[in-house]
Amino acid sequence: MCAEIFRCSLMTSFSTPQPKRLNQQITKKSATAAALWQQCWRWCCQVALVQPSLLSYLEPLIRLVRPTFRAHVSHAKLVQIQQHGNFLHLTLRPGGRWQGFIPGQHLQLVLEINGRAISRTFSISSSLQLFLEQGLITLTIQQQPQGVISNQLQQLSEPTAVVYSLPQLPIHLSAAQGSFTLSQHQPALLLAAGSGITPIHAMLTSITRLTQPLRLIYSYRGADQLLFAESWRELQQKFPLLQVQLIDTQSRGRVTVAEVTAWLFQQPDSQIYVCGPTSFSQSWLHQLALLKVPPANIKQESFGLGALRPENGAQSLHPIRVTLAAQQLTVQSGDGSLLQSLEAAGLDPAYGCRRGICMQCLCQKSQGVVRNLVTGETSDAGPGQIQLCISQPLSAVELNFV
Repeated sequence: MCAEIFRCSLMTSFSTPQPKRLNQQITKKSATAAALWQQCWRWCCQVALVQPSLLSYLEPLIRLVRPTFRAHVSHAKLVQIQQHGNFLHLTLRPGGRWQGFIPGQHLQLVLEINGRAISRTFSISSSLQLFLEQGLITLTIQQQPQGVISNQLQQLSEPTAVVYSLPQLPIHLSAAQGSFTLSQHQPALLLAAGSGITPIHAMLTSITRLTQPLRLIYSYRGADQLLFAESWRELQQKFPLLQVQLIDTQSRGRVTVAEVTAWLFQQPDSQIYVCGPTSFSQSWLHQLALLKVPPANIKQESFGLGALRPENGAQSLHPIRVTLAAQQLTVQSGDGSLLQSLEAAGLDPAYGCRRGICMQCLCQKSQGVVRNLVTGETSDAGPGQIQLCISQPLSAVELNFV
């Protein structure tokens, strides 16, 4: 019942005008009451059961009957896998516990491979209507040479794969999350590169009525890397206020500052959405700051992380001292994240999204200075918790995995 109410509210928000002020106040009060109730319930479970929820407490018993059950994620059925260039399109049918999504949000995909739960974070690339009408969602995953999940799924997409193995693959989905969502109350400019187009595709294909000018500039490398080609043609025919500019960077340069400035001159109050590789996002955040675009008008999400090098160009290597149970060892840092350095040394620390979202690689730093690869912020030299996947050492670092 709750899932159906949530689905109806999402469809309403994307297809009808905003409700009257009274309805907004009632909805806000209901949401506040629900949040307070959930917080109280979690506190009771934590105190009485030493678990975040009743399901967590009962999970060992439930798994005796349903071995694939997980308390904080929802089971999903893999319906179809399609390959397009270097990308895999996964069509999934989430179970009844999954509460839906707002276009632009991401989730954690959890696969059980050889008895081990492996999770990665992906944006939902399909429209809200597909989920509301058919109960399906699509994830578009770029294949990586060392990608455990993408390689496992790629094997199933091959013609030799056994068809009946698809539903048997244990798959779970976390709740959808993230604030990278589209506001339809002002003009918008969307800058996307590579796999950064996936949440934007979900946003645009979920629109049922467009009343503000909107422009998408999508950069890709080579014709086989162009995603959702049919969608862009259909959307332009459907919405006269939508402009779509597709840029193949193999045949011409990247999108220029002049092209963005021309749009901002025409629509100075535009909301700017930036999504793509970290280098792409960081470059455009810098350019938009030079163009005096208010930070409140910018939303960004990055895929992958790039190392931030010292200004003088010199590469500095630092020792990383690791305490693991009763053992201590020292490894040498590279020019990337702490997670990359530890993996290069043969260690296997826990991780999930590798983008600083899921918090699975959270670790205790005893001392040392690190830089956040997402924000560029530098930590102090004292103890504190850090995320291995987005932390780059700037000095000798001590980590405690006890």
